[in-house]
Amino acid sequence: MDTSGIIWWAGLIAVSAVICFVSKRIKREIDENGIETEGVISHIVDEGGTDGIDYTYYVRYRTEDGEEIEGILLNPDSGLEEGGRVRLRYHPKHRENAKLI
Repeated sequence: MDTSGIIWWAGLIAVSAVICFVSKRIKREIDENGIETEGVISHIVDEGGTDGIDYTYYVRYRTEDGEEIEGILLNPDSGLEEGGRVRLRYHPKHRENAKLI
């Protein structure tokens, strides 16, 4: 492998590490300081993963100050369906991400 290939792989690994770190930080902040609310599964997108189980779940909910948000559900359960009501938690700094309670 030449130098440019090594640099490319190193960059990919670094970007992946940053994404993983940010994702874990957001989840921790939601767990520690999240605000509880109720939402509805607005839609489910099949991302076309090779194993047939790669879905993104979107949830619509109102924030504490009344803003309506459609965000991504970070920890979906397999039994969720569009239109289903869920209890969730979001963080005011990361309103577009929510976790099931």
